[in-house]
Amino acid sequence: MKIGRVGFAAATVAAAFLALPTLAQDSDPPAIAARIAFLSGSVSLEAQGAQDWSSAPLNYPMVGGDRIYTGDGSRAIIQSGPTDVRIWEDSDVTLTNLNEQYEQIGIAQGSIHVRIFAMDPGNTVEVDTPNGAVIMGAAGDYRINVYPDEQGSLVDVDSGVVQIAGSGLDQEVDQGEAVQLTGTSPIEIGLVEMPPPDDLDAWSQARDRHIMASVSARYVNADVPGYDDLDDYGDWTPVSDYGPIWFPRSMPYGWQPYTVGHWAYVAPWGYTWVDDAPWGYAPFHYGRWVQWQGRWGWVPGPPRVRPVYAPAFVAFVGGGPGFSFGVSFGGGGVAAWFPLGVAEPYVPWYHCSPAYVRTVNVTNVNITVIRNVTIVNNYNVFINRVNTVHSVDQIQVSNINYVNRTHVFAVSAGAMTSGARVQQAAIHLNPQQQQALVRAPIAVARPPVAAPAHIVVGVHVNVSRPPAAPVLMTTRGRVAATPAANAPHFTPTSLPKPRPAAEIRPATHPVAPNLRPAAPASAVGRPGPPAAQQPKSVIGQPARPNQPPNTARPPIEAYHPPQPNSGGETAQPARPNNPPATSRPAQPNSPAGSIRPEPPNRPVTPSRTGQPNGAAPAPHAAQQSGPGQPATQPQKPNNEAKPAPSGKNPPPKNEKKKPAKEENPPQR
Repeated sequence: MKIGRVGFAAATVAAAFLALPTLAQDSDPPAIAARIAFLSGSVSLEAQGAQDWSSAPLNYPMVGGDRIYTGDGSRAIIQSGPTDVRIWEDSDVTLTNLNEQYEQIGIAQGSIHVRIFAMDPGNTVEVDTPNGAVIMGAAGDYRINVYPDEQGSLVDVDSGVVQIAGSGLDQEVDQGEAVQLTGTSPIEIGLVEMPPPDDLDAWSQARDRHIMASVSARYVNADVPGYDDLDDYGDWTPVSDYGPIWFPRSMPYGWQPYTVGHWAYVAPWGYTWVDDAPWGYAPFHYGRWVQWQGRWGWVPGPPRVRPVYAPAFVAFVGGGPGFSFGVSFGGGGVAAWFPLGVAEPYVPWYHCSPAYVRTVNVTNVNITVIRNVTIVNNYNVFINRVNTVHSVDQIQVSNINYVNRTHVFAVSAGAMTSGARVQQAAIHLNPQQQQALVRAPIAVARPPVAAPAHIVVGVHVNVSRPPAAPVLMTTRGRVAATPAANAPHFTPTSLPKPRPAAEIRPATHPVAPNLRPAAPASAVGRPGPPAAQQPKSVIGQPARPNQPPNTARPPIEAYHPPQPNSGGETAQPARPNNPPATSRPAQPNSPAGSIRPEPPNRPVTPSRTGQPNGAAPAPHAAQQSGPGQPATQPQKPNNEAKPAPSGKNPPPKNEKKKPAKEENPPQR
């Protein structure tokens, strides 16, 4: 096989995908999905289209209409591009809408931190509460508590700026301000003292530091959810014939991608891979896998191009439902697949346009760093052919020599539709069956097996669940937190100009537990809005933090895939405990540990040269209770009303000060 540097052809392709459109047609799937990135304790999921609540699976791709509930002592994180939604215990959160420009979240009770690391001009994150819609149009750090028993909500703007809207209210709230919302018609807004930081704040800031210190940010686009998890469970080889390659650590003999997890049916993509590994999101929905020097490694797409999400970069073997392989597999049909190699054509099994096929391939293949001339030439031929067809079923792949075809993996059709873990349901192929699958055609524009009769997500026994679907205040009034009841897009010009933050009066009767009104202040004493965000580059890549020196990390415990009959439960490592600079009194009862294996002996992130503005200094030793666990647990109010997010005991008078304005919120 000829190896050499690629010249004009690769450069031409590179220039082409610097200005790619997001998606070509409205009928195409969205380019983004949210990820359940962290689970601790009892967390339930009501998936869009499902008939009941189930236990939430780690790495499950969330879409508009999915709803999460965290029980006592439980936590969860939803990631979507550069946005983290960190959910505290006893919280009811709905992902109402999600696309490339607009994320709409509903919170009916509980507490969340919304951390936005970067935002394109014109994009919006909206958080709907029972008392008002919180519109975030800039990067920042936002805390929202909802107290249903007190019929009130609390909005803290730690950094950034928000507009609060609903039922005649259009009010701007600046960085360093905390306001309470009560009522629905009319909505009353009032200033309260900024609450002292608690465990949710400490956990959120520790996660910030983990993300901003990520070594993987050098090689992976910052809009890929979960890239920072790769640091804990693998290592990078920066130079190869395929560019940078990430290798998972200490995988068992015989392991290969897409063999430890299950298939879920997630509209509009259909069959979607859900991996069991704590790092198992980015490498299975972006980029490609390759065997390099005897090991499986993951090759990301171009780091300066925002990639399009895919449900799995695999090729399904066979002609779709009802196809005959010519040999028996025990009856009932079979589903078989193998991982696509670097730059091999990805042809979706779900409805889409040829323009979508081109975009999802180009944004996940870094063709400019591949030094194999044959691979580059075949890739360019495929892309050019896609540009000439009118429908996806016209795409031809019969002449493609797939390098991983002998690694085909098979389960029964019933195992795939039921969401069974494939490592337990695998068909042990005899030589005749193996050859039949290797010779069978690749399924193009059709699913491997028929869609399931009912959506299956996870275990349905003894899961926590909140009341019926909430009705929340949005920019269009009080509506149900469902995609059908809400517009899928948000236009900032649809709202009137907000009143300036200086016009907010102190609250007269705070409803949030243990809070009190803010002292009257003049407009001069208020922090102003943050400095204008620098426009992102034309290719949409957010700025990254200054990277730490490439020093060796201490050894981290290897991830071991679950063995058959083990139930396949995968644990998730807790994040390191780096509490914020502002200390708070210690309280007992930390939440239950996460369900990912914790990398042992991980040191507290040291201070770094070039720390982004607003990063907290190293915490006091007394606050360091162990990696990933907050030092203290917020208490519920005395009336035990849920979902009191924290016992926000008021500090002595004049002790709590508004934070200094963050001129440039930290960016990834």
